Amino acid sequence: MNSRFFLSFLIIVTTFSCSNKEELDNKINEVQFNLIQPQNGIYVILKRNALKDEINDNYYEKITLQNNLPIKIERFDKQGKLTDELSTPAVTAFEYNSNNNVKYLRYFDKNGNNAQDELFGYWSIEYIYDELNRVRMEIYRDSENKFLRVPRDDSGNIAKINFLSPVLTYEYINDKIKIKALDQNFNLLKEVLGDKPCVPFIDCGEAE
Repeated sequence: MNSRFFLSFLIIVTTFSCSNKEELDNKINEVQFNLIQPQNGIYVILKRNALKDEINDNYYEKITLQNNLPIKIERFDKQGKLTDELSTPAVTAFEYNSNNNVKYLRYFDKNGNNAQDELFGYWSIEYIYDELNRVRMEIYRDSENKFLRVPRDDSGNIAKINFLSPVLTYEYINDKIKIKALDQNFNLLKEVLGDKPCVPFIDCGEAE
């Protein structure tokens, strides 16, 4: 799991009877392993759902699931130790809302401290949905749980570099999506029209 931009996924909510819930609680912590390999500054997945015996002497991910939802992804080196050396922090943690949509994504280093994405500097992403379970807003915060700040030069103008906007909003219009990039004070920075949620200033589609 290596994408820098995390688009939410939808999972149908199922109502369980008490007996089903008891059965589910017995399976609440399931574990999966992926064999991974550092490559060109990132890492790639070599094998999904590897056997536990196969992780020895390999880089690997350990994915912990609750009720079939991933709640934590941990990354290990060949010595079986948590590592921050794979272009992303050692641990990615997920929290879900009542509809089983990802509400928070957070990074932690191998020592359990808040850790930031090395390229864009965010520690957490908060996802806000509409009544149709579509992402309407993404909020990016740093390791101190503060909004990311828009890089500006000495004159107060936006610096001419790639960056991640602290707040993104999505408006669904037929088969297009209007994406607005806002700064930490919710001032409009840019507005584009795209086919899917994307990151303004990084990979958005045609400008409106």
